[in-house]
Amino acid sequence: MSCAGGNAVLSLFSGAGGLDLGFRWAGYDVRVAIDKDEAATNTYQRNHPSAATHSSDLSHTRASEIARLWTEACPESAPVGVIGGPPCQAFSGGNAHPSDDDERRDLPVRYAKLLKGLNHEFSLDFFVFENVTGLLWPRHRRYYAALLEMFKEAGFRLWPVVLDAQHFGVPQRRKRLFVVGLNRRRFKQGDLKVPGQDTHSAVSTVRQAIEHLPDPMHFRRELSPDLIPYHPNHWTMVPRSPKFNSGLLRGRHVNGRSFRVLTWDQPSWTISFGHREVHVHPSGDRRLSVFEAMLLQGFPRDYELVGTLSDQIRLVSDAVPPPLAFAVARTIRRYLSGGSEG
Repeated sequence: MSCAGGNAVLSLFSGAGGLDLGFRWAGYDVRVAIDKDEAATNTYQRNHPSAATHSSDLSHTRASEIARLWTEACPESAPVGVIGGPPCQAFSGGNAHPSDDDERRDLPVRYAKLLKGLNHEFSLDFFVFENVTGLLWPRHRRYYAALLEMFKEAGFRLWPVVLDAQHFGVPQRRKRLFVVGLNRRRFKQGDLKVPGQDTHSAVSTVRQAIEHLPDPMHFRRELSPDLIPYHPNHWTMVPRSPKFNSGLLRGRHVNGRSFRVLTWDQPSWTISFGHREVHVHPSGDRRLSVFEAMLLQGFPRDYELVGTLSDQIRLVSDAVPPPLAFAVARTIRRYLSGGSEG
């Protein structure tokens, strides 16, 4: 399959494909996607069949090897950009026991090194780096400053910005760090106006996203996606805690980290379920289904996650809300095409 001229993009640490979906909505053609997680690559292939999806550990993959994979998939066109969100648990606020020995700390730096090699190979127009805002915390200040310097040394002018998904039509409070870079040789002047709050978009709520759904299926070992009638991801954990049956959770919002009850007429808390601490449905009698979490992330209804229930919970937790990605991608596309940004 031929590549779209001038719009082909390479995705690193692609995960479930939320960032990539937003770029597709903006008119980009994500031709090659790489991640080492089997459930992620299977999910990506299911939803993005036109892309060449590869399972590879990017902490040990050379830029030259990635360039070879690209050339095999898209010999007639170079990528205009690289996008990616390296796993960020080492910098997350939900990481109760951060360690300097956590190998995931090295992945943003690895992304920057691969970016430098790929820019040398292809002379990219842009890159996008997505991660948690924990990178901006004082204890990570030196690491973040060094990372930005690496992006500059890779050949780019930088525009870092923190965006909140709830300001872009996503029914969820989710702040994320984006660093957008433009090739400094090709784009020496002009300012990229990264998207701010979409003042024309009313805040979406949990009710608007999931109230209409039927009850999900409860997990059991013999349950396969084809046996789930409404949507293959509309399943949830069996509510074993007595709190679900006692009525204790109804009408309450926070009952410890493991029992955060959503409110119908507000956006959701951040969809990030460490140790399977899935948010509680506003009814108070069960946890969210994977499909409900996907809708609260802004995924379209026909998107499907692949893998075990645990795999799917991890994938939806790590995903970039596609509408948020779309806002970033649209800004870049308008700038590069000479149109108005924003």
